[in-house]
Amino acid sequence: MDPFRQRLCIWAGPLSVLCAMTGLSFTGFSFPMSSELTPEQVARLYGEHRAGIRIAGCFFLFCSAFMMIFAAAISAQLQRIEGKFTPWVFVQLMGGVMGNVPFALTGIIWSVAAFRPERPPEVLQAINDLAMFILELPAPTAIIQFLAIVFVVLGDRSANPVFPKWVAYLNIVVAVLFLPGVAGGVLVDWKSMGWNGFLAYSMPGMASSSWVILMFIALLRATRREA
Repeated sequence: MDPFRQRLCIWAGPLSVLCAMTGLSFTGFSFPMSSELTPEQVARLYGEHRAGIRIAGCFFLFCSAFMMIFAAAISAQLQRIEGKFTPWVFVQLMGGVMGNVPFALTGIIWSVAAFRPERPPEVLQAINDLAMFILELPAPTAIIQFLAIVFVVLGDRSANPVFPKWVAYLNIVVAVLFLPGVAGGVLVDWKSMGWNGFLAYSMPGMASSSWVILMFIALLRATRREA
């Protein structure tokens, strides 16, 4: 593959992180909202930050799109390891798509809630609840993506491997750190598992951002060696 086109796909990873962080900065408050807020508090935040939340929703759509391109860049390099028959490459690609569709859906649902903040508070709270469950519960699809990378990288027995072994260990650690996101959907009544809590939101979020940056570095190096 043309190295220039590969690098375009690889740079989509940092762009996705930038889109997510930029979008959240437009909301003007700590987003996502706490699961402990009353319907009236949720409605007031959507009313006060109507434009910012809709802008954040648009940036989340771009974040999702760029992450899918980044997943394609990973698959291109994994295929160099697996060869012609590439089951785990397809698993990684599908996991990359399914793991990022929730970002797009969350952005759309946030935009819907902010479009008519004059709705009854209970309705706005229900829409917001739906957005947060969609954002956090599908963590297993992302974990499958990480495990597919682990299997392929550890299975590379060539004298000049495409990825160093630390890439596999990185994906194992990130897969473990994503697990509380699933628990956050079930144990959301616990304060530490709230939607904006450390275990359910901050820890997977930091793990995801770190994963993108480190995979970005590994992909650039693999592309240079291939060239």
